[in-house]
Amino acid sequence: MKISPVIPLEAAWNRMVQVLFKPFDIGKWFALGFCAFLAQCGQAGGNGAGIPNQSNGNAGDINDDKVKLWIEQNLELVIGIGIALALVIIGISLLAIWLNSRGKFMLIDGIVKNRGAVVEPWREYRAEGNSLFKFKVVISLLALLIFVILAGIPTLIAIPDMRSETFGTAAIVAVVLGSLFLIGFILASAAIQFFIGCFVTPTMYLRRVGAMKASSIAWNTLVKNHLSSSVLFGLMLFLLAIGASTVALLATCLTCCLAALPYIGTVILLPIPVFFTAYALKYLEQFGSEWRFFPADGEIDPPGHQPTEELNGSA
Repeated sequence: MKISPVIPLEAAWNRMVQVLFKPFDIGKWFALGFCAFLAQCGQAGGNGAGIPNQSNGNAGDINDDKVKLWIEQNLELVIGIGIALALVIIGISLLAIWLNSRGKFMLIDGIVKNRGAVVEPWREYRAEGNSLFKFKVVISLLALLIFVILAGIPTLIAIPDMRSETFGTAAIVAVVLGSLFLIGFILASAAIQFFIGCFVTPTMYLRRVGAMKASSIAWNTLVKNHLSSSVLFGLMLFLLAIGASTVALLATCLTCCLAALPYIGTVILLPIPVFFTAYALKYLEQFGSEWRFFPADGEIDPPGHQPTEELNGSA
């Protein structure tokens, strides 16, 4: 069985055109845009600008001393504020992951069924969305643990030079090792996100199973025996993402930054997430009739679509 990352491109483009432009329905755009907005929660980052310190060195030292003194005098308050901020950040992060997980199925459902619905898919894929959320949280915690370990090893190596305030052999080894660890961690994280987004989530949608079972099915059926095709698929997505980023930048400029606004920007740039989602689904359809997402004329559900299974115990 030949699996190509190129062949599905035309079919994905045609599906995007069919869903969004044949016919054009502004209400459908806003509904699908909301689904896409939820599906992208937590994935976009912002840019910050630093403010230069224009005061002289002595004034800075005095201010630093005052800050240190205030912290020492109000240590319990500072710790309390720090814990509160940490809890808020954790809560916002969990909410973003949860909305992202639920939104993924809503967006897939809208593209597969060619509709702009919000309430129906939100309810229908509740179990799958919550299972994906739990799975992502576990993966995130494991990734954090691994990152701490990988960051700790170079730090321990560099301790002798840090104590002597020199940049010697230990520091050089720590920098090189830390750089290699960081690159490896970034590549591994990208690969895991790619696997979850393009293989696990569609499998959950089609087979109506939990995240753990979908991971096993996706790996054994779709990836393990087609590693080269999967890698080429990932590289193609990366190249397409560069092009999409360029289009998004131009759209932001042409719309006087309207395309940079939350939700509004998603609606304006809706063809991009719809195309990328359709591309992943069309790629998986190459694996046989049991992986058909899009029903043919006269069909209610494609052959690969299975009834809901109980997700008890699924991550």
